[in-house]
Amino acid sequence: MAETKSSAVFLPLLVTLATLVLLALSSLAAAESQETSFATKKLPMTKKKEKLTHLHFYWCNFQRAPTALSVAPILNNATFYGAVTINDDTLTLGPDPDNSTSVGKARGLYHFPSNTTNFVYEMIYSFAFTYGDYNGSSLSLLGSVFPISGKASELTVAGGTGVFRFARGYAALKFASRDPKRNLRVNELDVYVSHY
Repeated sequence: MAETKSSAVFLPLLVTLATLVLLALSSLAAAESQETSFATKKLPMTKKKEKLTHLHFYWCNFQRAPTALSVAPILNNATFYGAVTINDDTLTLGPDPDNSTSVGKARGLYHFPSNTTNFVYEMIYSFAFTYGDYNGSSLSLLGSVFPISGKASELTVAGGTGVFRFARGYAALKFASRDPKRNLRVNELDVYVSHY
């Protein structure tokens, strides 16, 4: 009889405890599913073949207004250390910005991070194309430029948009010409970009 009374008390207690454990586990599972809902669906990679595109164009870099603006002062006049400039420059098919077809815009910034006389600047730019098959697409380029070395500077293609989604590659930037009266520096770019 005593055994029946204890099981009568113990059984509902066991059921209640089991119910509480199940509720706790289900609320934990719901919380975990909410936390991981950021990635809602995994998409398969496309089966498109990767291709290598070579772009050749000129970057017409006006070093003062209206297309360039210094946003941080020079801390050392011998090295330009500390200077930061933002640009909105024209990209062209040929080296003369007045007599050449515009293919896009170079928008970004360059800064002088070195307090030595090596004269190097770092650039971070988006090259937005407005011409031909690449109209509406862009490439992001960044890296170190050595403007007085006489050699081409190699830049990284960090990504792209439009035709150049998932882009990677490199660009060779070399000095083409300078017009001191117009504060114009023209650079020649060969970009090798791998994309789908």
